[in-house]
Amino acid sequence: MITAAIVMFGVVVYPFFYNVVLSFSNMSLRHFKDRHLIGMRQYAEVFKGKIFYVVLFKTLVWTFVNIFFRVTIGVSLALILNRKIFGRAAIRTLLILPWPIPQVIITLTWRSMSNYEYGSINLFIALFLNMSPVGWLGKPLDAFSACIITNVWLGFPFMMTISLGGLQSIPQELYEAADIDGASGWRKFWS
Repeated sequence: MITAAIVMFGVVVYPFFYNVVLSFSNMSLRHFKDRHLIGMRQYAEVFKGKIFYVVLFKTLVWTFVNIFFRVTIGVSLALILNRKIFGRAAIRTLLILPWPIPQVIITLTWRSMSNYEYGSINLFIALFLNMSPVGWLGKPLDAFSACIITNVWLGFPFMMTISLGGLQSIPQELYEAADIDGASGWRKFWS
């Protein structure tokens, strides 16, 4: 117990408070050894600039879009896989594949899939949708969208697995009782 507390202090508590103190100093590569406290001046400069609010907005969009789509896709697929369907085990295996693959491999794969000339996404768009290719990585908004798509694809299997585990832990008797009481599908899901 004491060893765990010492490790937690050394790995979490001390670095956190050390960084808080550093944030009130002029520490940089130029002032590494001769740093001194300057107070709230750096925070005032950050909040004065426009870039902070742009980054804050993009962070909020990133967070809300990713959470919404990860939860929506994950829970929807869990509801489908909770039913008796043909090939359920194979479908579950295919859907969970993005989760255990290392993120570096996924990032490189999606980067190549987003290539303007040879990427499989643009080939699909050209062949099946008769549209011109999209420069996914050429413009900031398109690159941001491509990153969101990749992150959602990477994250929905975890939400699907958690939701499916929760759905399968509900006793079947509760669903039978809800059917007898005349509950709708939405009411059974929600309650």
